[in-house]
Amino acid sequence: MTHRRTRLPRGLAWISGLCLLGLTSAAAAERPAPDPAAGRAAYDQYCARCHGLTGSGDGVDAKRFYPRPRDLKLGVYKFRSTASGTPPTDEDLFQTLAQGLPGSNMPDWQFLSEATRWQLVHYLKSLSPVFEATPSQPLALPPDPGAGHDRARGQALYQELGCATCHGAQGRANGRSAAGLVDDWGMKIRPADLTQGWAYRGGATPKDILTRLMAGIDGAGMPSYAEAITPVEDAWHLAYYVASLQEPARWHMGLKPAQIAGALPSSVEDPRWRKAPMTTLRLRNVVDATGAWVEPPTVRAVTLQAMANREAVVWHLIWHDPSPESGSPPDGLAVVLQPAGTEGDNVTLHAWPYAGSPALDVCYWNAQDQTAGEFLAKDIETIRGRRAVQTSLLSQATYAEGRWHLLLERPLHAAQVSGGALLGGQVFNALAVMIWDAGEPGAQSVSAWIDLDLRQPSTGAAASH
Repeated sequence: MTHRRTRLPRGLAWISGLCLLGLTSAAAAERPAPDPAAGRAAYDQYCARCHGLTGSGDGVDAKRFYPRPRDLKLGVYKFRSTASGTPPTDEDLFQTLAQGLPGSNMPDWQFLSEATRWQLVHYLKSLSPVFEATPSQPLALPPDPGAGHDRARGQALYQELGCATCHGAQGRANGRSAAGLVDDWGMKIRPADLTQGWAYRGGATPKDILTRLMAGIDGAGMPSYAEAITPVEDAWHLAYYVASLQEPARWHMGLKPAQIAGALPSSVEDPRWRKAPMTTLRLRNVVDATGAWVEPPTVRAVTLQAMANREAVVWHLIWHDPSPESGSPPDGLAVVLQPAGTEGDNVTLHAWPYAGSPALDVCYWNAQDQTAGEFLAKDIETIRGRRAVQTSLLSQATYAEGRWHLLLERPLHAAQVSGGALLGGQVFNALAVMIWDAGEPGAQSVSAWIDLDLRQPSTGAAASH
């Protein structure tokens, strides 16, 4: 790859050489002198497993991660505070080590001492000649308008600049060009779902977003918009608009359905859902038999609500999918329950089945015929598209603008499924979710297990909402 020195974009040349706000001279004064032996030792211990012994991005774990670990020898870094085509500053590298890259497998290394992190910065720079050949060109940002930002102007820029072409009109990563993207290394990639601020690898504040707009994301097809936005101060309006698309995630280790009297909701428009507890489950792609991911994930999370009465539980599941697929294979979702008689910790579904593992209790819905059923399955690979259900379940699904809504109802006592989960009583049940996006036929996304708390009230009637 050829690297060129890039002039600062029009409208930003006047701030050449300035540091970003928040980077202090005190931090620079505290950094230790380079110690190549210490940097290499820290790299070998903490980084080589993913990035490889030589920094080529070919570590033993690299193939099972999305996005793939960076080839550090190229000196191309996505998340920088510098002009497109120029390498990151030392502070950029230090920040990435300190904060990690949310939404990827790059963790934060805050447990390492600052001295060790600075030695890693020095060592990473030694892996690529780019840092000596091409000076960094830090960007400074125009003044933040704060509460004076113009959301309408930001929304107009979002459309004018073609952001919706990849990210979708509502930011749900369902734009018309989203499916055909590749990075500079030929790997298939997906645009960010802008509603999922927790997965913004470069940070989710308006300032973070503005930096991405000005710097671009080198190697990933995201250009710098510094020359496209005039006047440059308008970039803040776009940054604030993108930030406004984020939907708060509700991370919990369990879900306690709302207990109601009478009939359960039969529609996602039922106003009782507004008061129902909600949790967000993060999903990860299942790797293939060689341990590699097959397709870049399109479904990164699912939101789950539930209501229950004395007879049944109904789940409301919401997830983003670039397009509805009802062919063969279809889009599909499974609520997976721990079977009756199973106790103790549950092995992740990524590793299912294992020696002696019980059959899973699967409540499966598919978009082909819009029906749901329940059955036991020893192997998760056989779930998708299965027709031999042991009992049918009530379901309702709708799709609009990149988002599925699904209601799935199951009796508390599954008498027609021998060995099925018994819900309620005075114990927790284990629950996980699997989702298949037929637009990426080789991909299936799996959540971790959470506790489903369906313990019935011991006295008195269930409250009505």
